[in-house]
Amino acid sequence: MPSPLPPLPPPGADGTSQRRNASSPAVSVLWWVTGPVLAALLVSAVVVGASRVPYFAFSPGGARPVESLVTVRQVPGGPKVHAEPADRDLLYLTVSQREVTAIEALIDVLDPAVQVEPSAPYLGSQTSDENRKLNLALMTESQDKARRVALERLGYKVASTPQGAFIEDIDPSYPVAKVMKPGATVIGADGKPVKSADELVAAIGTHRPGDTLSLRFLPLGSTRPTSITVKLGRRTDDPTKAALGVQPVDKLTYSYPIDIRIDTEKVGGPSAGLAFTLAILDRLTPGSLLGKERVAVTGTIELDGSVGPVGGVQHKARAAISQGAKLMIVPPDEYALAKQTAGKRLHVERAATLDQALAILRRFGGDPLPAAKVP
Repeated sequence: MPSPLPPLPPPGADGTSQRRNASSPAVSVLWWVTGPVLAALLVSAVVVGASRVPYFAFSPGGARPVESLVTVRQVPGGPKVHAEPADRDLLYLTVSQREVTAIEALIDVLDPAVQVEPSAPYLGSQTSDENRKLNLALMTESQDKARRVALERLGYKVASTPQGAFIEDIDPSYPVAKVMKPGATVIGADGKPVKSADELVAAIGTHRPGDTLSLRFLPLGSTRPTSITVKLGRRTDDPTKAALGVQPVDKLTYSYPIDIRIDTEKVGGPSAGLAFTLAILDRLTPGSLLGKERVAVTGTIELDGSVGPVGGVQHKARAAISQGAKLMIVPPDEYALAKQTAGKRLHVERAATLDQALAILRRFGGDPLPAAKVP
């Protein structure tokens, strides 16, 4: 029969329990001193990590069929119109832009498909909400230009009425940045009406650097004019001449012979101008401007038919690849970056004008655009 186990020694019999008990008060004091500090540091780290930081994360957005977003209707008393079925192989491209927390920024920096940049150069004097509203206004302007360019390319006449000088951007280093936001429409200068960007530039040109200029303008989204007096700065290319520090373009309203509506699903910015123009042309003409492959398009459209840069083309190339595009048309200034990003996964072509874009599509199997006929 096995021997019973010996009884446990009384506390302190081997000295171990005594030493442990002797040290417990010191451990307890140490914990009560350092514990709250460590907890506070942990809470602070979580709060800081979850806080927004002044950075944007840019990444591939969508590559969406654009023709299905275009609705064509006859205007009462206008020319008869027939809309061709929407082709789902013409894509317009977007970039995802989001504000980030400190933790998200650290994670995104490690992702080669994400670009993390300070938000200040993109926002200027605007808040994020004001920037969003400006981009929606730029999208509306882009649609207007696309309608006009496409319809005039087909021989239709589009009447326009000047409304003022639309301010696309403001240099934050000039005094005007403190009293005006991008998206404003200047309608008067020095007590005289302003109907165009050229008229605003002419009014500025009558002054010297340091002079004051009185302006009357409509803030973005407002129908109530605001009047200000602002000090003029100097032109960077010629310090002897006055500068307001804004980038103005003509603000126009149009009267279209055909009712063309584009549902952009609350996407902002001007970068889909070329894609919209091609989509309208394809819907209004027989045949297909596209070949047999899926085509992704990016670039602004101007009233003279020129195509402008848009930014974020590397993200758009990745979006195009993800949606199976085989051809991508981009502005010339962004060709090199798009081609580098695409590699052998996507064929990239550059177009400086609408006509060049149409020629590219023709080479890749698309039908030629019918000759313009005045209705």
